[in-house]
Amino acid sequence: MTEFPMRLSFLLALFLSLSSPALAQEAAAPAGPVLGDLLKNPAYFNSWQAIAGGKEAPDWLKEYTQTLDGPPVPSIPVAIDNQTYSLAFTCKPNECEQFQIFVLFAPDGSKAWALMGSPLTGVNWLGEPDERIRAAITAALQK
Repeated sequence: MTEFPMRLSFLLALFLSLSSPALAQEAAAPAGPVLGDLLKNPAYFNSWQAIAGGKEAPDWLKEYTQTLDGPPVPSIPVAIDNQTYSLAFTCKPNECEQFQIFVLFAPDGSKAWALMGSPLTGVNWLGEPDERIRAAITAALQK
C-alpha cells in the first residue's frame, strides 16, 4: 500500500467529496451491477480477494467480503485503451463518508485495483495500479 500521510486531509476530503457526485452523475450512463453482484462472479471475487483479502485489510472490508452487503451503488463504465472497465464502490456501514473503497475491475474481472480512503490509514492504492489506472480512477471520480 502506498500512503500519502502528509496530504491525508486534503486528499481524503477531495476523494470523499468527489465520490458520491461522480457515481451519481454516472448513473445517467448504463447502470452496471453493484459491487456485491460483481463479486458473485468467481473471476471478480478472486481479483477482489487479491487486493482486499489480506491480513492488513480493515475489519469492515473483511465483513463486506463475507456478506457482500453494502450500499446499492451501481458500478460505472470506465474506458481505458478502448476497453470498458467497471468502477465499483462500497463503504463501511454507518461510517460511509469516512471509510470508502473504489475498485476498478478489468473487463473480464481478472484484475482489480482500488483506491481506499479512511482517516486512520489515509489514501491508499491497492493492487499496484500504474499511472494509467490511477488516472482513470481519478478522472472517473472527478466527473
